[in-house]
Amino acid sequence: MSFSLENGYTPRTIDGIMSALRIQINIQFGTDYDVASFQGTNFYKYFYALAQKLQESEVKTSEIFLKVQQYYEEINAQISRPVNTNLGIVDAFKAKGWEIAVKPMILADAGKINLCVNVEKFEDDGITITDDYPDQKTEICGLIKDYTVGGAVTEGAESEAVVLTNGQSFDFKYHLPNKIPVLLRLTLTTSENNQNVIGQPDVVKQKLLSNINTLYKLGLDFEPQRYFTQVDAPWAAVILLEYSEDDGDTWDSDVKDTDFKDQFTYALEDITLVEI
Repeated sequence: MSFSLENGYTPRTIDGIMSALRIQINIQFGTDYDVASFQGTNFYKYFYALAQKLQESEVKTSEIFLKVQQYYEEINAQISRPVNTNLGIVDAFKAKGWEIAVKPMILADAGKINLCVNVEKFEDDGITITDDYPDQKTEICGLIKDYTVGGAVTEGAESEAVVLTNGQSFDFKYHLPNKIPVLLRLTLTTSENNQNVIGQPDVVKQKLLSNINTLYKLGLDFEPQRYFTQVDAPWAAVILLEYSEDDGDTWDSDVKDTDFKDQFTYALEDITLVEI
């Protein structure tokens, strides 16, 4: 069984094990079996069952090693990303099902932490608002208490008092997203060389919505050029995705630089498909 840092332990094949046995038998007994002649011998019949058992053991060993390797990778990731770092905080909220954004640190914010928590979730038909916000608010502030460094001042309009184990009570704060409703307009110019089936309008719009929900997150800039490409519409020679923040009076296709709290909101009915 071979070993490499990249692939770990690699179990041998039965043919490989039998070949190694044939070579050793030739050395020990002065025989000159080749692959074909060895298969008809009693040696082959006897050792074949042994080779099967040996390979099974090597497979199990390689699987155990892989699991141990994955375990250490997870542990090392946790060590390199302590819970009180930005990445650690994001991971903690993600594990609870919340999407958050952290305000990029600048000198003026030294000693302060600004977290924006999205208590809503995207679905294919738009945005679903959760109906147990008071309970969520308490849990969110509890997480902030657990995953921020002592002495850091939390900022935001949402606040909840959390009692520590020693009886002291502190207010922990966070921001809610600044929702920016937008309309989306997808223009597809069919290629003159097209030999592909043109997608149905409803399917195209649903695909666009799914792509944006997958790629666009709270705290990220809105990047229209990423959300629908020729991979999604191989029949199109030109693809243009635009957004409007003023109910369709003006349209823009440039990247929208946003604050960490800003979040575009949209639904399937907000998408217009233009086919040329």
